[in-house]
Amino acid sequence: MAGDEGTVYVYGILPVSEQDALSVAGVKNSGVRTVRHGDLAALVSDFEGRALKAAKEVRAHWQVLEEASARATVLPVRFGTVMESDSAVREQLLAPNAERLVALLRELAGRVQLSVKGDYDQEQLLRGVVTGSPDVAALRERLKTLPDDAGYYDRIRMGELVASEIERRREEDQGLALERLEPLAVSARAEALTTPEAAFNLAFLVHRDRLDQFSAAVRGLGEEIGERIRIRYVGPLPPYSFADLELTAGSA
Repeated sequence: MAGDEGTVYVYGILPVSEQDALSVAGVKNSGVRTVRHGDLAALVSDFEGRALKAAKEVRAHWQVLEEASARATVLPVRFGTVMESDSAVREQLLAPNAERLVALLRELAGRVQLSVKGDYDQEQLLRGVVTGSPDVAALRERLKTLPDDAGYYDRIRMGELVASEIERRREEDQGLALERLEPLAVSARAEALTTPEAAFNLAFLVHRDRLDQFSAAVRGLGEEIGERIRIRYVGPLPPYSFADLELTAGSA
């Protein structure tokens, strides 16, 4: 089925003037096209059935948005957004939100998101905590002389001291990353940390014409930090963290 004859899956919204053919396949290996309304175009695929296998289809959703964002300003729509027809996309998503969408696309024009994440080498981190904190080092030596039962409360205290020192180092390392990279960005945000080894998780909104400069700064940060933190650098991406508009429509 196609267009008004059937349901469609929605990926994101971009200016009509920036739409271009995409080579990447969408969810369920479907082709990607656009539905237009005024100056806006929604990236969609014809959609049959109901179920989406999350892991595979989330990747497809991201790949569509990433390829589109390489050449255009794209506002991402939540994964799993399905609408009844092309007309529903125009009448329920684009038309009612047109003023806000156009304004946000204008604000984000020429800008992309770059994500910089850091993960600690756990062994180096703990070794650094022990050698760098006199209190931790002293308590560690004391525990070596105590039987297990006698050292119960000291071990609890040891855990608290280590956790506090790791948090202090996280704050320092995030501050260093922001100090080196934020001057090259329009905006920066610290995202939630999702793993115990995470040092920082930062999103930057950057002008396309500063991508090379920003990438060089990330490489410099990696050299400065050394092997104790592994940096993951992803982008350019749609401005997931900076599109302050909840674009949801249809059913997930």
